[in-house]
Amino acid sequence: MFDEIIIRQDKNLRGQSEETLIALLMKGIHSHDPDKKVTVFKSEKEAISHAIEHAVEGSLTVICSDVVPDALKQVLDYKEKEENELYKFTAKDIPNQVS
Repeated sequence: MFDEIIIRQDKNLRGQSEETLIALLMKGIHSHDPDKKVTVFKSEKEAISHAIEHAVEGSLTVICSDVVPDALKQVLDYKEKEENELYKFTAKDIPNQVS
């Protein structure tokens, strides 16, 4: 149901290697949809950045986080940055202003 699946490495490897866990996830994903786009990141922060920066306007992004407060802060920081850029203007942007 997702256009892309982004895998990020957990901090708890459950006694497995990173490679083994990623291989198991890829096997499961591709057994269901061999053509599914999958992107792998070492850190949750990189994965969230990729998801936000590549999201199409109006799309649904689902984040399953290891450390929810950190993920929430990262998303809120992006939102604040976007709002600041949206409303950033200078006096030159205001028409009919006397200098």
